[in-house]
Amino acid sequence: MSSEVLFLRFSRRVHNIGKVMGKILEATGFREGLREGELVAIKLHFGERGNIRHLRPQIVKPIVDYVKSVGALPFLTDTTTLYSGFRRNAVEYIETAALNGFTIGSVGAPIIIADGLTGDDYIEVETKGALGSVAVASAIAKADALITLTHFKFHLSFGIGGALKNLAMGCCARKTKFDMHAAAKPRVVEEKCIGCGICVKRCRWGAITIVDRKAVIDYSKCVGCGDCVAACRYGGISISWRGGKEIEEMLRRAADAVNGVLSTFDEGKVLFINVLANITRLCDCATSLEAPLVPDIGILASRDPVAIDQASVDLVNSTPAIIPKDNGELEFVPPGRDKVELLYPNIKWNILLEEAEKLGIGTRKYRFKYIFA
Repeated sequence: MSSEVLFLRFSRRVHNIGKVMGKILEATGFREGLREGELVAIKLHFGERGNIRHLRPQIVKPIVDYVKSVGALPFLTDTTTLYSGFRRNAVEYIETAALNGFTIGSVGAPIIIADGLTGDDYIEVETKGALGSVAVASAIAKADALITLTHFKFHLSFGIGGALKNLAMGCCARKTKFDMHAAAKPRVVEEKCIGCGICVKRCRWGAITIVDRKAVIDYSKCVGCGDCVAACRYGGISISWRGGKEIEEMLRRAADAVNGVLSTFDEGKVLFINVLANITRLCDCATSLEAPLVPDIGILASRDPVAIDQASVDLVNSTPAIIPKDNGELEFVPPGRDKVELLYPNIKWNILLEEAEKLGIGTRKYRFKYIFA
């Protein structure tokens, strides 16, 4: 049994992005399941402050209008991060979203940070996978319907950043983010640590001390929650996302997190949209000047997050790419090569899709329905 994935391919013809997005939305029929007055969460990544590859408000506005056309009440949402930056609390995140162009004036809907001011506003649900329970961000759990709008790209720890990651990390509060990341332990970056002691005060487990003006982690006490990473203002503590058994376990836990998030919605109340444009090596959390690696491909939509992510990977792998090498040179990669394996050879990205399929979230088998603008 395969799942339907709608595919609108970008062409050489000039199209208005609003009309293009409206075309694929109409083809989904999602609006027929919405009712007047229902709260509809539109989950997206607003981009870190300084990022230039995130999705633009012009892509989001047609989705807001589509939801409003039946009298439903849309809001844009995301959750706070574990790590330092400008999205670790709701105040800085909303400011960052505004700087990146997302305001009620530009998109026609309010922005609500789903896990509250400091990332601890959630509803916990039981699950049947690796986590056992998931802290779903309150504003998402309480919504009547969900549209995940994902900028599909490569990712440092997941291999790919698609709909499943948008659900797992993006829709959960810090408690579950910690649980997912706990498979990998933090480490002190000595050249950046100034011995300020903020991490010592923040650690609930008493696992960090200051020795000779540097933080020291006692791994017999550390539970890998990652709170110290979020607390450090200087990048003095980090977690390695480069692969290995720890990352494989994180991907299994991420599948269970997806299961928990989707369990809060009735059947037919969730839609997934992947935008395959500005596809970069790093995610929208990065602020480096990243050049897209493959030509812009198009927009996908589906009711199945596993199918849409598999289809996205397959489309990227069927497209030629220009990938930077460690020595600064550029390598041409022909169609058919696995781009994720070339960029992140130690990350078995397919584990997330396989685990999600085992949990009954969706299927990796899909069939395209082509939409023409």
